[in-house]
Amino acid sequence: MSTIAQARVKRLVGLGLVDTTCTPVERIRQLRARLEEDRGVHKQEEFYAALGDSTRLRILKLIGDEELCSCEVMAALELTQPTTSHHIGILERAGILNGRRNGKWVFYKIANPKVKRLLARGEDIAAEAQL
Repeated sequence: MSTIAQARVKRLVGLGLVDTTCTPVERIRQLRARLEEDRGVHKQEEFYAALGDSTRLRILKLIGDEELCSCEVMAALELTQPTTSHHIGILERAGILNGRRNGKWVFYKIANPKVKRLLARGEDIAAEAQL
């Protein structure tokens, strides 16, 4: 064991505070294997990063109630066309919004109803955290 972190894991195992059926080296190997098995981390990162912006949350609040044209979003939030396209693009790439073309107009809606529930739950949790 060479790093401080590895030495601390060795101490945890030695004190019986974590899984003592393996050596510290095996314990670290188990933890790293758990991360390697999870291929969805990048997709989750993209999803949560898309939600981590107030403009995008406001767009989702608008679109959550009905399918809207990007120009309606632009007007309601007083955004420029490039800014609106940028934020909607991020939400689309994250799988949060779907676009539907009608001639030269593009209408957007939330791709999955679970996202609406997640956003509502997020509001509840944020409100509770303010207590």
